[in-house]
Amino acid sequence: MGRSILVAVDASAASQAAALWAAHNLARPGDSLHVVAIAPPIAYAMTPAAPIASAGAVAALTVTWEQQRKAEEEQCRALLHEVVHKLPEARREELDIHRHVLPAAGGASGVAESVVEWSKQHSIDIVVVGSRGMGAVKSTFMSLVGLGSVSGYLVHNMHCPVAVCRGREQDTQPKERRKVMVSLDDSDTSKKALEWAVNNVLGPNDELHLVCVALPIPYPIVTDDAAASEVLEADEFDAATQDSIHYARETVSRAVDAAASQVDRSKIFFKALAPEGGASDVGQSVVHYAKENGVDLVVLGARGMGSWKRAIMSFVGLGSVSDYVVHHLEAPVVIVKQ
Repeated sequence: MGRSILVAVDASAASQAAALWAAHNLARPGDSLHVVAIAPPIAYAMTPAAPIASAGAVAALTVTWEQQRKAEEEQCRALLHEVVHKLPEARREELDIHRHVLPAAGGASGVAESVVEWSKQHSIDIVVVGSRGMGAVKSTFMSLVGLGSVSGYLVHNMHCPVAVCRGREQDTQPKERRKVMVSLDDSDTSKKALEWAVNNVLGPNDELHLVCVALPIPYPIVTDDAAASEVLEADEFDAATQDSIHYARETVSRAVDAAASQVDRSKIFFKALAPEGGASDVGQSVVHYAKENGVDLVVLGARGMGSWKRAIMSFVGLGSVSDYVVHHLEAPVVIVKQ
């Protein structure tokens, strides 16, 4: 039985590129591809209050609202037709493509809420969304006031894996040999991300890159005591750092053994990465490896940090690894939830 993939589109270039990427690089013959556009909420005018209001005035406003709703829905249908027909005819025939126009759920995140609710009701397996690249600082402020990007809302509220695409339309064509990267740690969520990547995106010719970032070790705060004490603490720091890197190597080695039951070992590349320093050191290491090695797709697990905690952590320069990678990497990123 094929998978159900939902792609949320709007008039932006990033959104339409995400739809083409999903059709060319994620969907397989037999999958159901649901291309969804969200009609914006109707801008209701104030109904005149009595005694000014009349039955005729109220009826006229109702007709205006209905006309506006139909016009918005018609624009969405035209957009869906345009996006779907950018695909080659042969590809359209391979996939079971459905087009849907959904009403916004209302509220600041109405578009994203509609996608979440519809996906749950229809047992969607994967959601794909484009991102226009809202910066981390702006994203933090928007989150604090209840707004924020659609992609960010979906990543943190969707029940199934979410793919976020920031690439251009010309970068969406399929490759003969892709580089698929999975960022690992020792959590069950990380193991699930690896399993998902092998079963859902890895092709027979693709390379599988497995990386694990060693946990950063805080450098000791040295007092004004004797120099011998400083040397001792520096030695302890070096030893702890080496232990952390050794544990990362063990973690990634176990992942290689797990993947090798389904993937040719000659196509598996693995590395334990040293943290690069700073609050987002894990995310930085992942992003730099992906860029330096020309990775086409990154998959990582997310344990689910609450929206309020996530906003506060972002304010002080922390936050989730998945948020950092999505904001700093041009290649598509798939977030697999626990």
